[in-house]
Amino acid sequence: MNQSAETSPNTAKAGDQTRTALLMAGIRLFGTKGFEATSTREIAAAAEANIASIAYHFGGKEGLRLACAEMVGSRIQSVVGPALMTIDPKGDPVLAQAAFERVLMGVTDFMLGQVEARDIAGFMVRELGAPGAVFDRVYTDFILPVHRSLCDLLGLATGQDPESDLIRLGTFSIAGQVVYFRIGHAIVARRMEWKAVGPDEVGTIKAVILANIRAFIATNRKQQS
Repeated sequence: MNQSAETSPNTAKAGDQTRTALLMAGIRLFGTKGFEATSTREIAAAAEANIASIAYHFGGKEGLRLACAEMVGSRIQSVVGPALMTIDPKGDPVLAQAAFERVLMGVTDFMLGQVEARDIAGFMVRELGAPGAVFDRVYTDFILPVHRSLCDLLGLATGQDPESDLIRLGTFSIAGQVVYFRIGHAIVARRMEWKAVGPDEVGTIKAVILANIRAFIATNRKQQS
């Protein structure tokens, strides 16, 4: 067996590790500093990689940005996707409400319990505020399908049209709470006088979000004629 054949698996593994490191560095730096203010040199240094590896793996900084968006969408999809795919409320408003709550609680656990979620949230807030190729990709591949699925559940739970302004905006407002508790992590912790946000604190936050979901549904439940 020749030497190149023996070393190729290790080489491929090293390449995958470099690619992942660049993606994680890109997500973190693009989220904290913004795309324009982040240099390829900074990204390479943060990833402990050669600056040329950005062009090699992604074709350049813009390609890395798009790949970061795909990774973020894929990561969040892995959190909500399995739950949404297995949900079948069978037209039952009670089951729809339970499913809606279960998905949102799962997202809250991820956003507040996983260290990587801080960088993901920062990246999404930055990129979704700047329409362009990345915005379009994240919106089309992740935001729209997930939002529609949640609207279907909330619409069934309330008896309202899932595509009505009430349900679409209501879904955004509920999901927005989760995002705020992530990006406003330090503010919330200081105001609540929490030394850290651990399982107990996350549980307290989840209880508030859950109460808000139930209040929205109770307030907007369509009365049967």
